[in-house]
Amino acid sequence: MYKTVLIPVSGKNGLTRAKTALTHAHSLASGDIVLLHVFEPLPQIVGGEAHAELLAEQKAKGQTLLNSVMADSNMAAERVRCRVDEGTPAETIIRVAHEENADLIIMFTDGRDGLQDMLLGSVTERVLRNTDTALMVIRR
Repeated sequence: MYKTVLIPVSGKNGLTRAKTALTHAHSLASGDIVLLHVFEPLPQIVGGEAHAELLAEQKAKGQTLLNSVMADSNMAAERVRCRVDEGTPAETIIRVAHEENADLIIMFTDGRDGLQDMLLGSVTERVLRNTDTALMVIRR
């Protein structure tokens, strides 16, 4: 059993994948399940009030996605926590796993999504190569 499980949720097929991941996490976790949505860093050329508005908008979109996942699950709300963080996805997932003391990260892979993934690797692959936290990868 794992005490804390981290589930990154993206906008791409996020609801379906998150429900599958929650099912696995429910059977594997003895403690908390943390849903995480990561959005890319905002451009540095945007500053001041506009930056604050864009940041709030991105956080609200992420929270809406995570709220949808929670609404569709039958998990007890006290076992599941939601986080929305700004940053590059792989690095943020690894950082949050450490901050939350996660024992397991559950992620998905489709194989290659295009030239960028072929050259740089997928987010899942980058997390796998750079984390010391156990990682469950589900192929979809």
